[in-house]
Amino acid sequence: MAEKTLDDNPYNAVHQLTKTLEFLNRVNVYIEDAQKTNNEAFVKIWETIKTDRQKHADLLKEFLSTEMKENRF
Repeated sequence: MAEKTLDDNPYNAVHQLTKTLEFLNRVNVYIEDAQKTNNEAFVKIWETIKTDRQKHADLLKEFLSTEMKENRF
């Protein structure tokens, strides 16, 4: 049986979602480090980036879910 590979677009979306989720898994450490040094500017930057990346992850998850439901995956 031939092995099926992902086309570029779904592969890229899965890859980017993985990278984004890995970042979201680490970012709280960055925030804690900034809080330990009382650096509110860095806390704010990391929280803003975290919020943006969460939005990106949600978009990718929604896209991939739709693609799978419509058998375009």
